[in-house]
Amino acid sequence: MDMFLLGAAIFQPSVTNWLRPMLAIIMALVGIGLVVVITMQKGTANNISAINGQEADTYAGKNKSKSKGSILRTLTITFGVVFVVLSIFYFVTFF
Repeated sequence: MDMFLLGAAIFQPSVTNWLRPMLAIIMALVGIGLVVVITMQKGTANNISAINGQEADTYAGKNKSKSKGSILRTLTITFGVVFVVLSIFYFVTFF
């Protein structure tokens, strides 16, 4: 019951009339971005050589922080966190 009162006390109806649709649109865009970034990533099953004990010392292995895969991984985490925070904020304003 306190959650209902908290949302009503913080966000007046005049604010939530434009805030909720804006949050929904932003959540939809972030969700689409999250789907695109996830589908652009390669699977991790390609690194089978580590299971056999073979260690590949390559240029790509040394510069993992600058590779496309690490950038996509960072974007996935960022989009996911933003989506969760926006979802929580949206449902707090919903009550």
